[in-house]
Amino acid sequence: MENLTSDAIELKENPLREFMVEAVEAKPLTLANLIQRYQKIEESLIESGGLAVYGDQMTLVEGEIEKKLDACKGLIDYWKGQVAYLEEKEKSYKARKSGIKSGIEWLRGTMKAALLLTGKEKIKTPEGSYYFTKPCTPVKILPEFLTEEDAQDLRITGMSTYQVTVTFDDDGIGTWITYAKELQAATGCEVKVSEPKYDLTALATHYQGTNREWPPYLIPAEKTFTIR
Repeated sequence: MENLTSDAIELKENPLREFMVEAVEAKPLTLANLIQRYQKIEESLIESGGLAVYGDQMTLVEGEIEKKLDACKGLIDYWKGQVAYLEEKEKSYKARKSGIKSGIEWLRGTMKAALLLTGKEKIKTPEGSYYFTKPCTPVKILPEFLTEEDAQDLRITGMSTYQVTVTFDDDGIGTWITYAKELQAATGCEVKVSEPKYDLTALATHYQGTNREWPPYLIPAEKTFTIR
């Protein structure tokens, strides 16, 4: 490898010169900048055949890199402390949020009870309106009280429906109607059956406003208490 004279070294671009100027001007350098400078000086050191001047430059940059590493570590330690602090705050705020939400529900329940006590469907004050609205569904199913016999009766009367999805390969057997008739004997079929969907409107019509005894699994749906 060709050795360079001192004059030749002066003519070559010195990667450290810009770094030293920035240090005097107190311009901040990132760790990535320092690594880039170090690599440039390392290349110059190799190309020069190991001239000591580039070794000295690398030592200086290494010192700056070490300072930057310590600065980065200090910031990491600080941020770790911030994370720990925020995690503790998060636990505190979460518990507080839960308590406030419970308080809201308790107040709503108390207000609802007060409105029920008056026997009024709506009360309007200068501060707001408090009223009951009809439920989206007239009745409500209680699954824990629904026996298999009850479910069978609902299926027979058409008040209970299911959605069945059948998936099979298109193997040219024919139309889906023909294939459905042969389903019991077919192989390689995947059948998914949904949860039952009850006709709540029909159930309401059957029991509401009549002398029929309501089954244990069915109750009238509550009206919604609204605050505006």
